[in-house]
Amino acid sequence: MTQPEPNPQTAPPHTHRAAAVIGGTHGLGHQLALRARTAGLTTVVYGRSADTVPTATGFDTRRLDLTDLDSVRTADIAMPTPAYLFWVAGAFLKKSLVDTEEAELTGLTQLLFTGPVLFLRRLLAAQDGPVHLVTIASSSSWKRREREALYCGLKAAQATLTRNLVPELTAAHPGSRVTLINPGGLAVPDFHTGLEIDYGHMMDPGEVAGIIWDLVRRQTAPFQEAQILRSGVPGREGVPEVSFGARVPQPPQAEPIAPLP
Repeated sequence: MTQPEPNPQTAPPHTHRAAAVIGGTHGLGHQLALRARTAGLTTVVYGRSADTVPTATGFDTRRLDLTDLDSVRTADIAMPTPAYLFWVAGAFLKKSLVDTEEAELTGLTQLLFTGPVLFLRRLLAAQDGPVHLVTIASSSSWKRREREALYCGLKAAQATLTRNLVPELTAAHPGSRVTLINPGGLAVPDFHTGLEIDYGHMMDPGEVAGIIWDLVRRQTAPFQEAQILRSGVPGREGVPEVSFGARVPQPPQAEPIAPLP
């Protein structure tokens, strides 16, 4: 199922007072934060490079290093409620598991999963009303990939955790909502470090951020999952197409082998 580009003018008004973006200093996270600020929400941007964000942006910037347990434990979590909570922080690694250094494995796991989970635990425990958690996972959580087993596994864990948080959040704070977004390739060069990519065939993060905000603001059910993927139609490469619901993981591609005797 595809969906035309949303019109922000027709979206219902915000009922939340704040938006916190974990990983809001670059790429898609930054675009999501810009739209929150434009909508008049108190916008808290968390990131390792938060101190480099110009004060003129109007963000409340707070340094958070998800690979540093002390930073996760002590970062300021005060904000008006109810609030949108965006889990966006991420990094990419294309390397076979056996070639991955121990420090790379630990760092990526902390950045993509354990760090955000520990920080979300703090954020959610501090809320005194409904929240709307928006998790930006990846289509790599269900797509077949090569030399990306660690990255794909962490993204699948992120998506699974998010789905299973729904009953906990709605029980603790009735009226809470959860949105899980699995986007495809975005034109964010800093994310795909070291890879040769035709960014003309990738999705614009600003356009994708607009689609996400429109989905979030229209959501009425406790949970919604959406895939935002690049069009496969010739001449429309890089155009986002939206579909709803989870996807069955693709099987690994492998040559058939003879059974054991």
